Amino acid sequence: MATTTNPNTNPSSSNSNGSTSVRLLFDPSLATCPDYSTAAYDELRNSIDGGTDPAAGIAKLKASWTKQNDAEKAQWTIQVEADRVSAEAEATRLGQEAARAGQVAEQLAEQERLDAEKKLPKLGDFDESRGPSSFVETSISPFPQKKLERREYCPLWPFTTAGLNEAAAALVSSGEDASSITLDRTDDNHLAVRSGPSSSTHKNMVRDENLLYREFLLASHRYIKEIKRIGWDQKHIEALTGFFYGIDTDPMRSQDHGDKVVLIYADRYRLDWFNTLGVPGKSFNIAQINHALMDKICTEYLNKLQRQTIAS
Repeated sequence: MATTTNPNTNPSSSNSNGSTSVRLLFDPSLATCPDYSTAAYDELRNSIDGGTDPAAGIAKLKASWTKQNDAEKAQWTIQVEADRVSAEAEATRLGQEAARAGQVAEQLAEQERLDAEKKLPKLGDFDESRGPSSFVETSISPFPQKKLERREYCPLWPFTTAGLNEAAAALVSSGEDASSITLDRTDDNHLAVRSGPSSSTHKNMVRDENLLYREFLLASHRYIKEIKRIGWDQKHIEALTGFFYGIDTDPMRSQDHGDKVVLIYADRYRLDWFNTLGVPGKSFNIAQINHALMDKICTEYLNKLQRQTIAS
């Protein structure tokens, strides 16, 4: 039987798995069967059984067209559904990409906001249910604060009443004297230029051995309190606490000039303890009072007083 070219197909299209398939170009249900009885189809009719039975030829052509049209209708239904599924999948993909892009943009914006917030100065939090304390303790100055934060030796004078008063006075005057420029060393060992009043040291500071014993005792209590606040290791806190307790209860204090002797001992060996921390063979437990050294210091001090008496 002769065939005709189907104008409703596109053989160059491909399906989802990459193989070539015939794609319909329009809905076959809209097509109408040709009139095979017209002269335009004479040659086609005559090709069927030699044209001996025109009516039978027309019937065969109509049957062939109807069969092809029914097949195309079924194919069209499948094709329309496949196009719908493909379009939905593409819309879903585009929607997901847009959502991901939106999430990335939101994350970037949130990160920028957080970074900007980090650069802003912030006030510390407070307990809403707690009222003010009945006693406000005077803050130590930046000098001992930095020394303790770095776990370094610091004389006790900044922790005395006089030292705390000097720190308070410097704090009050800091807003009035901003003309001075000082060099300070940061925690990472770099020099930094700071403006304002110089508060790196105390102008009236004296060595521990030159404190009055009561000043030494009160300052040691504040010193222990501050190293606890800053978070020193418990081992070191206990050693220093034992050291100050040992100084305060040492029998030497009951002798003439005993307070001066224990102050000299405390001044000398607290500094030596810090200098030898971490040094194998030299570090020691400061809480253990060396009474032989205490007696030696006592002898040295009494001899010094004797020489001064003779010289005068």
